[in-house]
Amino acid sequence: MHETCGIHAQVQASAELQLATRVEGITQQDVRDALWDRRELVKAWTLRGTLHLHPAGELAFWYAAARAVSPAEPQELDAWVDPKGELHPALGHEDVKEIGAAVLAALDGRCLLREELAAQVVQRVGPKVRGRLLSGFAFFGDADLCQGPPQGSKITLARPDQWVVQWEEVDEQEALREVCRRYLRTYGPATPRDFREWFTSRWFKPADARALFDSIGNELEMMDVEGHAASVLTGDTEFPQPEMSVRLLSEYDVYVMGFRERDQLVPDKARRQVAAHGRGKYEGPAGVRFLMIGGIAAGLWERKKRGKRIELTVTPSGKLTRAERAEIDREAERIGVFLGLEPVLTVE
Repeated sequence: MHETCGIHAQVQASAELQLATRVEGITQQDVRDALWDRRELVKAWTLRGTLHLHPAGELAFWYAAARAVSPAEPQELDAWVDPKGELHPALGHEDVKEIGAAVLAALDGRCLLREELAAQVVQRVGPKVRGRLLSGFAFFGDADLCQGPPQGSKITLARPDQWVVQWEEVDEQEALREVCRRYLRTYGPATPRDFREWFTSRWFKPADARALFDSIGNELEMMDVEGHAASVLTGDTEFPQPEMSVRLLSEYDVYVMGFRERDQLVPDKARRQVAAHGRGKYEGPAGVRFLMIGGIAAGLWERKKRGKRIELTVTPSGKLTRAERAEIDREAERIGVFLGLEPVLTVE
């Protein structure tokens, strides 16, 4: 996970399958035990403000990097009409700061459901914030939160400085530079724009991304990538020869999320499949499940659990070789073992 720069975890099943693709022999229960029992992994809102899995000992590092590109003081919140039509009043800087302090106090020594946390905060700061608190994690003031063990289908929230066994604060600017180095090592060659789109913060401007690359400029060298210049870490210019590999990648897989050259990653035939797909129409390549052959999108696939079976339907964008078809069979078997379910594969 250190090498991937985190596992996108907005969908828990997707995060689990991403780990299964990269860690030989693990099971779904292994992932859940690492999250909720051993606390070796932690689930929190880091990159792009979305949920990611990280090694627990690195969460302070990722939060420090995020703070490096965020305002020093809490930002006020404008009046807001939620999807149900309810109007929530504006909150000033001091209101947001007070909410953040109330959240940390309410979570001291315990994990709470969102509804429980909202009730505790309302007791401390008054009822005007209740609707916002129930509408999403982003309205919990300036408090950094992580997830605790779920209760049924509901998440709980925790203080990361207490949930993580050994919490050590990290220098913010050095954390940001190290994130940049890791991104280049994993997803480079890349440009400041690529990094900004991947890391993202509305306060992190293009000029800030360029300045960040300049700050580690003595560690970088330029490469020509099909006519445009991009950076790699010095000496990281030797790339292994492509091998024939077949993978069934889950939606939001970090390989797709980190790879910014989508034209090379998703050829025309696969792009047409994405455009015709329900999630693909709105989310593009990030939201679909790719059949990857040799690191390039070569079709889509779907999964559906039925009792003790997992039904996998693969739709290639072109003709498969016999060897590729055999590898898809092995992928289906691997997913079945990971989930503890009988795989039923259909290749359309």
